[in-house]
Parts: sequence; structure tokens; C-alpha cells
Amino acid sequence: MERRCVLNSWSKEEVRAVIRYEWARGVSGTKFPNRLVEVYGPGVMSKQMVRRWCLTFSDGVSKRRTYRGLDERARPLQMQKVGKVDDMIRVNRRITINEAAEELESHERAQNIIHDILRYRKCQHDGGPDN
Repeated sequence: MERRCVLNSWSKEEVRAVIRYEWARGVSGTKFPNRLVEVYGPGVMSKQMVRRWCLTFSDGVSKRRTYRGLDERARPLQMQKVGKVDDMIRVNRRITINEAAEELESHERAQNIIHDILRYRKCQHDGGPDN
């Protein structure tokens, strides 16, 4: 009898590695999303994203992004902006996106840097329980 279990914790990179492995074996992108759901649970990845990753791998790309989410062709100016926002947050942990946006002169860019690149999230720092 075959033993099956659902993994409670997994990373996006792990799931992409499985997709790349199955793609390299020649399995169609429409065939194995159901297996992913069996192993990783229903919230693992949509069938559309699995197919998109298969297309990405067939184009010869193994990763979409590198260090902390920056594009591989990141310019030094982008790195300066990321460093600037990171320094602002380290100095004042209660800084708002609007305050960072004033400094960068772009609300969308500030939000992208804070959430997508630096991966800062809201969190409670007063020592109390999260409600």
C-alpha cells in the first residue's frame, strides 16, 4: 500500500524545483499539478503558474529573480534606492510607505522595495500577543 502525506511547510523554491524536475523528465505541465496538490496541499500553486514555470524553464531560465528579488540586470541606481530605503527603515521602524515614497519620489517603487525586495511586513513590536 502506498503511503501519502501532506507536507505542512514548504517554500516556493522547493515547489519550483519539483516543477523543474518534472519538466526535465518530460512530464507535461498539465499532468503533474494534481500531484503537487496531493503532496503540498491545495494552496501550493495554481495550474496556470505551473504551466508558466514550465514555459520559463523551456526558455532556459532557472530563476526569475536573484538576491532579495532584484532582477539579474539590476542597475547600481536600483541597489542604491534599496539600500536607502533599508537604512530609512532601520533608523525608524515606524516609517510609512508614503514617507519612503517622498524620498524616492515614487509610491509604487517604494512599496515594491519595502514589500517585494526587502520583504518587510507589518508586525507587532510592543511585546503583546498578536490579535
